Amino acid sequence: MIYIPFHALLLPVLIELVYVLFGLEVSSPYRMLVYYTVSFVIIVALMFRFLRASFSDLIDEFWRAIQAIILGYILFRVLLWVFVLLMAQIMAEANPNSDAIIGDITANFRVMLIVTTVLAPIVEETIFRGALFGTIRQKNRIAAYVVSVLLFGLFHVWDHILFDFSQTALLLIIQYIPPSIALAWCYDRSGTIWAPIILHGWINLMTTLQLR
Repeated sequence: MIYIPFHALLLPVLIELVYVLFGLEVSSPYRMLVYYTVSFVIIVALMFRFLRASFSDLIDEFWRAIQAIILGYILFRVLLWVFVLLMAQIMAEANPNSDAIIGDITANFRVMLIVTTVLAPIVEETIFRGALFGTIRQKNRIAAYVVSVLLFGLFHVWDHILFDFSQTALLLIIQYIPPSIALAWCYDRSGTIWAPIILHGWINLMTTLQLR
């Protein structure tokens, strides 16, 4: 949980300093690749025992995990449909984070495919579902959903809110509620972090292919 602000705030700054110090010109897709690769290495080092034990849970309860993934995806699609209708009524502006991802996918599809379907799911699910949701759930399941959903959404748009603090910027968080709820539910039901990792990767794969 301590790593969350480092991952969101400090790591991008530190990587940018390296680029500046060495005079490196790195395209946006490769910046994403470097950022998530570094975070992936850190997460694996910090949470290796958790990931290994959770993988054993995946094997032991394989069909339960598969069921959670399938039902989680259905839940995501239903919630997405509802929230798309809701956002159409209250917000006309596009999500700048989505626009940036579309630009990166157009610039380098293969690199972004690795980032969105492999690295990002492992990093983000370990952080937001494994550490954050899993820790708070021991005390209060409802609070675990609320906090993980809000922080997951904030993580994706905090820079836009920081530089353009407005009601519209805050509403961007709403767009991340459907996947966050579905992924938390998938983890809660399956009992293994690898179930939401697989679901997250599948959701991102479908989105990436659509945006190509």
